[in-house]
Amino acid sequence: MSGRIRTILSLGVGALFVYWFAHKLNWLEVWIEVRKANWDQLALALALLVGTYFVRVLRWRELLEPMARPSLSALFRATMIGFTALFLVGRAAEMIVRPAALSVKERVHPSASYATVMIERVFDMVMVVVFFAVNLIFFEYIARDADATRLFGWIKVTGVLLLVVAAAGIYGLSAFRRGRNGALTYLERKLTWLPKSAGAAAMSLFRHISEGLAVLHDARGLTITVSYTVLLWLMVALAHLLVVRAFGIPYAEVPFTGAVFVMGLSMLGSVVPTPGGATGPFHTATAAALAFLGVEQNKAASVAIILHLVIFTPATVFGMYYLAKEGLSLERLRRIGAEKGGEDKADEEKTGEPLSPHKQENEGVLAARG
Repeated sequence: MSGRIRTILSLGVGALFVYWFAHKLNWLEVWIEVRKANWDQLALALALLVGTYFVRVLRWRELLEPMARPSLSALFRATMIGFTALFLVGRAAEMIVRPAALSVKERVHPSASYATVMIERVFDMVMVVVFFAVNLIFFEYIARDADATRLFGWIKVTGVLLLVVAAAGIYGLSAFRRGRNGALTYLERKLTWLPKSAGAAAMSLFRHISEGLAVLHDARGLTITVSYTVLLWLMVALAHLLVVRAFGIPYAEVPFTGAVFVMGLSMLGSVVPTPGGATGPFHTATAAALAFLGVEQNKAASVAIILHLVIFTPATVFGMYYLAKEGLSLERLRRIGAEKGGEDKADEEKTGEPLSPHKQENEGVLAARG
């Protein structure tokens, strides 16, 4: 499928969700709810979400450590640019643009940083699923009718199933790391049907993923990475609670467990690949979660709109600043990623193994991590 067709489909899906979210709202009531919001609480939520980007930077440095040691400022700049790409273009673009933005000024191979970004996504997905599933155990939902009771039962079942899938995924990645030599040999044999350059690029990515997964077998690295991830999502959950409180929604209606419930469904909505930071799906899922908890429709919509802005505005502002300062564009970063990938492939074809800026220095670290 061509990029143009994917863009049209993405815009179409986003437009359908926006219509679904907006067509029954009383926009005057929504505006009144926004005007009545507690802006001190919204500012605190904004500060918490800005803080999560610094936590992401520290976690990314830990995951990159076996392969490279970029500066914190470079990691922060790349993170902000990546989330700007996520907002403007979509989640897939962030996976490409962020590694390219890091490689502009740091000697980090895009395939190495791309692998760690993928591993980050796994940690985030697992943590959100764990938060959501465990939260359902303690969440006291007062159903308004039999249909709501049945629906909540299905939500609980879905949470447990997602937890099982997440655990199976982590086990599979751990097994891939333990048997990486055999797995990489098997993959290389199976990818011979690909053109030589494409096969080299794929193997470069798999090798770097196997290096990044060393964190799963290193007690110190795993503890640090999991700690950063738990802190990150606790801050996100608290920011959700503050936004809900800013609209005068009482604890009895949406307690902290309710805010985690809303966070889980809003994150599920954000997975739908539409531009504008999942504009439409995010709003629909968030408002639906709040309405399920008994929040009035227009108030639920106002919370969803402001929550989306609070989550994406800081990174987008920072990212646009860095793009302007460095004279870059998202399209140029995409090209840089492709060019750097070509350099990686050429180097690997010469040496027979993937390059790493700190390969010699980190051989002992990788051996220790298993």
